[in-house]
Amino acid sequence: MKIRPRCSICLLQRGWKEIQLATDDRILQFEVLKAIIELFAKEFQAGAVSAILGTKRDRIIRKMTKCPDPYKRHKVKSNTIALQLTDSIEAYLRAEKDSYRRFRRAMLVAIVGNILEFDILEHTVDLDNPTFLNQLIKEAEQDLAIDHIPQIYQLIQKSKEVLFLTDNAGEIILDKYLILELLNLGINVIVAVKKYPVLNDATMEDAEVAGLIELSQINSHLQIITTGNDHVGLLLEEISDEFRPYFEDAQFIIAKGMGYYETLTEKSFQIPIVHLFRTKCSSVAEDVGVKLGQNVALLRLPET
Repeated sequence: MKIRPRCSICLLQRGWKEIQLATDDRILQFEVLKAIIELFAKEFQAGAVSAILGTKRDRIIRKMTKCPDPYKRHKVKSNTIALQLTDSIEAYLRAEKDSYRRFRRAMLVAIVGNILEFDILEHTVDLDNPTFLNQLIKEAEQDLAIDHIPQIYQLIQKSKEVLFLTDNAGEIILDKYLILELLNLGINVIVAVKKYPVLNDATMEDAEVAGLIELSQINSHLQIITTGNDHVGLLLEEISDEFRPYFEDAQFIIAKGMGYYETLTEKSFQIPIVHLFRTKCSSVAEDVGVKLGQNVALLRLPET
């Protein structure tokens, strides 16, 4: 997905918010902000991809502030909030006996989890109000603007293996229920988290909090790996050697979040790719053809 002019505001605003999380040193804040502005002056142009600029921005912030994980507190709080919902979500899914409808519910829960993202210009999250996720789960169907779930369900049953690209901390806890449904369908699932902190994306630490590491130890059909990088989404020209075989050999991909949508839509693939996310900015909403604040379950089929 190519950058829009309005992306400039969000990229800079999010950078400033992250700088404030990384350091209280006012002089250093100025220096880091100057470096980011210089990056944008050089690379913000038609044809750029916002997730790539965001990755370069975040690398500058972490390097100059020497803060390896500015969103650490947000991630911990997100995990705490998501864990508080486990009993109600499990009851919600158990109540549905039909395999497709339970799969659909699990997918909607996973999409709602994508709300847990911070410092996007047109999107806010209130971590002091843990009930908001429950309400969004109740409203998930009416907020679903692109509904390819029936096609996804039919197609995914023909797949032996799925590469599941996670997005945010907290969100990964809600992803677990969709992963369990995939396992129940007899599908091998490879779950990929980020190797290094980037924004509030999930890492191995968050996969452990979600119970996915423990689950993989007792279920041979589940494997937890890292992407080997610190990308917002996935920079196709920087795929790590450790992740490349999983990505290139993937039969079916489920990609969570706007970052993966922004980067993976830059290339044609010969496998089905499912994008699950909440439209949290107007640029992505416009690109996918829906309104801001909508749920998306988008199936991209192989292009000929």
